[in-house]
Amino acid sequence: MIVLAIGAHPDDELYAGGLLAKYAEEGHDVYILLSTRGEGGPMGDPPIGGRAELAEFRGREAQAAARALGARDVLFLPFQDPVRNTDGTLYPINATREEFSAAIADVLGSLRPDAVITHGSGGEYGHPQHLFTHAAVFAALQALRPWHPREVLTWEAAYPEAGTDRKVNPDDPADIVIDVTPWLSKKLAGYRAHRTQYPAFFSAARGETLEHVVERDRIESYHRWPQEEHSNGIM
Repeated sequence: MIVLAIGAHPDDELYAGGLLAKYAEEGHDVYILLSTRGEGGPMGDPPIGGRAELAEFRGREAQAAARALGARDVLFLPFQDPVRNTDGTLYPINATREEFSAAIADVLGSLRPDAVITHGSGGEYGHPQHLFTHAAVFAALQALRPWHPREVLTWEAAYPEAGTDRKVNPDDPADIVIDVTPWLSKKLAGYRAHRTQYPAFFSAARGETLEHVVERDRIESYHRWPQEEHSNGIM
């Protein structure tokens, strides 16, 4: 089975880190597609260097995280992650939906994955690039009909025990809830690979270790999108 996880930035693959590690351990071919190299994100604490160096550095971090999870390869689309505004406002990439979905469709058409895993309909915490990626993935799937993957899942689906976690997509009810404790060490290694993102990882967990941060992510939840919704594009 070929599994393709599609994220907006390096480290977004960690939303599905446990499931990806499980698939890889079972012998499936896991690939990660990232729409940017995260050029606009945090630069580490202390910073790893100038903003101009961040794309290369985060690309290497993504490759190291993929190795930790057991993925075969990381693929990058040629789009640039915009720097957030001084007031903290986040932006989607500077591309039309048609350009963005066509680039994703090229990868889908080449790999023909059996399973696709991507951002939820609420963009986790409403990140505009997560939302844009979610919409573009489904537009790409529609463009490729009649071919379609056997399974399309989105992460951070809602289930009662998740409560009011800000990452949960409230309109995506969970069809799969999995305790990824058997693969948590690999997920932790994936987190450790993304050193520039430590300020973000610890933003709501001051004084905690990375192990504590990852332990809170040991339950992963996914919404399964019916095939008729793939074909209708949903967005």
